[in-house]
Amino acid sequence: MSRKSMYSFKQKKWAVEQYLSENMSAVEIARRLNMPGKYGRDQVTVWVHQYQSNQDTFLSNAKHNAHYSKEFKEKVVQEYLNGNSSLFSLANKYGIRSRNTVFRWVSKYNSHIDNRDYDLHPEVHMTKVRRKTPQSERIKIVQYCINHNKNYTETAAKFNCSYQQVYSWTQKYLADCEAGLTDKRGTSQE
Repeated sequence: MSRKSMYSFKQKKWAVEQYLSENMSAVEIARRLNMPGKYGRDQVTVWVHQYQSNQDTFLSNAKHNAHYSKEFKEKVVQEYLNGNSSLFSLANKYGIRSRNTVFRWVSKYNSHIDNRDYDLHPEVHMTKVRRKTPQSERIKIVQYCINHNKNYTETAAKFNCSYQQVYSWTQKYLADCEAGLTDKRGTSQE
């Protein structure tokens, strides 16, 4: 899945050059690019810092989201928590496009939420065929999912069914226990 930035590479480079040559302030540049209020000024300074640390790579538009391992995320979080660097400098140092990404990792760590590896199973999310299962198997699948921190993707991959099925079964099970997993198709409503 591709991404599209609101501002082109040319616009970003122009903004950085104007700012660094002191021709315009960040506020003036933001106004010229029709950027809203404080966000605009802040975004221009972010582009400047990114450009200064990594030149053109940061200004170019990413085609896809980056994927980071759990170990890498923990390394960056520990470096931040040790007080060695700011969110912004860590993002620049490690080639992370946004300081907000580092901030989310730190927030998850401080909330005792696991920063997981990125492990996409596109076949699980994109499957069109829904597998038919007896109630006993659905119960087994849901219990596995719940015991593995509701990791729907992993569960769907393990049991060869769709993400949507696992999610739906788990929600029904949590609401109505085993009775929620009864197949009610073909029964008349009275």
